[in-house]
Amino acid sequence: MIELFLRRVTGLALIVFAAVLTLVAATRLDEWENALAARKSIQPNSLGELAAGAVAFWVITIIGLLWHWRRLPMWRIWCRWSAYPGAFMGIFHAVQIAGDHDRPVAWAVAVGLVAVSWALSELVVLVMTRPVTSTLTRSKLEIPFPTRGLKARLCVREDRLALDSLVSRRKRSRDVVAVPWTAMRSIELIEVEQEMTCQVIIYADGDIGRPRSFDVTPGPALHVVGTARELLIPVTPEVGATALAMVQARSAGVEVAERPLWSYRPLRRHELRPANWEFRTDSRPYILLLVGAFLLMPLYMLTMITLSVVTGSAELQKDWDTVGGLDKQYQVIVGGLGLISVAFLYLAYRFCFKAFLDFMEGQQSIEAFPEAPPLPAKTGTVPGSGKKRKKR
Repeated sequence: MIELFLRRVTGLALIVFAAVLTLVAATRLDEWENALAARKSIQPNSLGELAAGAVAFWVITIIGLLWHWRRLPMWRIWCRWSAYPGAFMGIFHAVQIAGDHDRPVAWAVAVGLVAVSWALSELVVLVMTRPVTSTLTRSKLEIPFPTRGLKARLCVREDRLALDSLVSRRKRSRDVVAVPWTAMRSIELIEVEQEMTCQVIIYADGDIGRPRSFDVTPGPALHVVGTARELLIPVTPEVGATALAMVQARSAGVEVAERPLWSYRPLRRHELRPANWEFRTDSRPYILLLVGAFLLMPLYMLTMITLSVVTGSAELQKDWDTVGGLDKQYQVIVGGLGLISVAFLYLAYRFCFKAFLDFMEGQQSIEAFPEAPPLPAKTGTVPGSGKKRKKR
């Protein structure tokens, strides 16, 4: 427990460091650009003002970290999110300095900001997943392993073995081929003597699964047999032995299910879909982001008003009309925003967050069992109406 705690603290400290470092660099570049332009009437943005503008990104970062608390490979993404505001503003000012004031060194600063942000995001995952100790093996954290000659990573999660995108390293959260412990019959480290081809089915282009093939060169490989799919994953001897031990430790005592996850419960009303519905493991309900953003607007306004008062930022107070504090009318408005925020937060949970959880449950089932969920039986009843269809 102490090791896991220290790893998490180190990872979080690196994320905070990336956010602060890029923001401080952006502040210094802003001051430099202002000095080169010899402006007297306009003062450069302070660190607090830039931080206030980055709050939205940091809120998203915190939500993402909580959402992927155990999925450590995703922490690199949220580290980049935390550093994005500072890096963006720093690059913006560096381009101004290089172009308007003929300072080529600013280009090096811009490249350095990107490189440092990227390196810190990779370091976050490295310190949290390497070396692979017995404590990590017994934990519920997702541990990624490199494969031999493939674009995909081998990820050992809490309840499944996953092989992410075989197509592109940029889509490693999609095109996932998974074998849950409840569907795993056997796993062993074997020696492949001659080049072979392994084929899997991925629902990434509609309701008809697309077969994807990858070559397995001679050498060690993990042979995984599940109830719905079979995988042959080329690895190095060290990675194969470590991943095999981790899978065996985490899957010990789990009973193998003969049926796919979809058949364990009846389909809910919102899961009743027409026969031409497209089942895709790479699709995401992005419309929920728009709905959620609308529902979170009152909370965002309330947060920015509070920040303008607490931080004392002149720019924020001017933007949110809080110069001189809140009068009685504004206090009533803030109280109303608070009530609306509570109501809208519930709606966001009910129609966005919970809907997204249900959607991803279906995605994970399709990843593990390469077949579409069964359609409901024709009972003559219109779903949700409780009335019989009239016979003609």
